[in-house]
Amino acid sequence: MSMQPEATPPLNPDVSAHVVERALEQLEPLRVAVVGETIIDEYAYCDAIGKSGKEPMLVGSFLRCEAQAGGALAIANHLADFCQNVEVVSALGSFDRREEFVRDALRDNVRATLVTKPDSPTIVKRRYIDALSKSKLLGVYHMNGSPLTDVAPLEAAIRTAMARADLVIVADYGHGLLTESPVRLLTAHAKFLAVNTQINAANVGYNVLSKYPRFDFACVHEGELRLDAREADGPLEPLLARAKTRAQARALMVTRGFRGTVLITADDTIESCPALAERVVERVGAGDAVLALASVSLAAGLDPAVASVLANLGGAQAVTTVGNGASIRRTDIIAAARRRLPETCRPRLCVGDPR
Repeated sequence: MSMQPEATPPLNPDVSAHVVERALEQLEPLRVAVVGETIIDEYAYCDAIGKSGKEPMLVGSFLRCEAQAGGALAIANHLADFCQNVEVVSALGSFDRREEFVRDALRDNVRATLVTKPDSPTIVKRRYIDALSKSKLLGVYHMNGSPLTDVAPLEAAIRTAMARADLVIVADYGHGLLTESPVRLLTAHAKFLAVNTQINAANVGYNVLSKYPRFDFACVHEGELRLDAREADGPLEPLLARAKTRAQARALMVTRGFRGTVLITADDTIESCPALAERVVERVGAGDAVLALASVSLAAGLDPAVASVLANLGGAQAVTTVGNGASIRRTDIIAAARRRLPETCRPRLCVGDPR
């Protein structure tokens, strides 16, 4: 990618705090289903003691471990404060299931349908952290990433959820749950399909956006889009346009970290929005928050400029905590909008008719 510094895109002057508050009201009636892997994120805090006397190994004293509901669970929890009806379809392992933790971690208005993936534990991603500096020392995945073989229970749950959902959000972390058959089902029948295909250490090069032949909206980070396009450098807009056209999508968003987001619409309009974080504790989980609010905003028919601002406000809230330790809240979004946006309103940006 180019090493030239880029200017931060300006905020759209038509999006005010009043517009954001009105837009949030339009999200409430939407019925949302989230489909994807359950991931339990663990943070194991240690006190570094020093180097082992006999081996080139760092030794630490274990202090505590914190567990959080990540993956599809985190997205469902983010949406729970904005939509009255949220459902998650996911899978737990046949051993080390941790179902009680999972169900207790979900917000009260989130319904969960949890199938079983045979010969697998429930996915746990553990990060070992130096308690003093908060530096991450090591990450360990507890999982079986092989493809799900018996897809019938998962597909039955997906069909039931899709039948009552206005929006289906697919959070595909590439750990073997969403194979060709359920992907085909989702792309054929979801009323409004939003997709994220995440690149992580366990799936680099294998979990790309073109796995989904059709979607209405997708949200990926720039590296994920470029990997799928096999273009490490060059302008971003042509890649967005190509991916959008291939999937016959209504919109596609790319996240760019501190550079914010770029959104392309069905008519090839480009909507850029700056990152709105006021402080950053950790970036893990920010993409899930952006996906959640961008998807529900566009499915509700909000103007792309409003959807972009809402998504970036959600991402800004997510980076203020460690991982998915807290889901984003409507009151926090409104408070941030009042701090960061002008007060004047242009009601034309609050149109609620789906595009």
